[in-house]
Amino acid sequence: METIYDVPVLLRREIEALMVKPFLDAFEKELGHEKTYEIVEKVIAEIAFEQGKDYAVVLGGNGIDALMGQAESWSANDALDVDMKVENETDCYMTVKRCAYVDMYDRIGMKDLGATLSCLRDEYFYEGMNPEIKMSRSKTLMSGGDCCDFCLRFPKQKD
Repeated sequence: METIYDVPVLLRREIEALMVKPFLDAFEKELGHEKTYEIVEKVIAEIAFEQGKDYAVVLGGNGIDALMGQAESWSANDALDVDMKVENETDCYMTVKRCAYVDMYDRIGMKDLGATLSCLRDEYFYEGMNPEIKMSRSKTLMSGGDCCDFCLRFPKQKD
């Protein structure tokens, strides 16, 4: 392993969650729940944005092909069961039918934080990877949905 990106994302998220939880608890005692999580969400968004930029470099691009490579990282070690459909050069749909991240947060007693520590990252990650990508999602497995339904719209390629 040469970089943090060589570590499976599922394992990284578990390590991060176990590391950050005592800090969150301490900050919550001092600042209250609302202020603590306002700060956490801002920091997670910034981290995800920067990681998206990093992945665009590592993957050598920021279009649909790079997205496919990025999806492999998140799915490593059977972490996700995803149906991916590339509709055309601008539209990609992903349906996550099973998510080991949900199971992991539940197993470590932090399911209530899973959406903040993991799902929140998605939109900011894609924005960092390509500021012109528009991501939408109406539900997540982490929040009790029957799937995660991603729609990613890429800008048209210039000729």
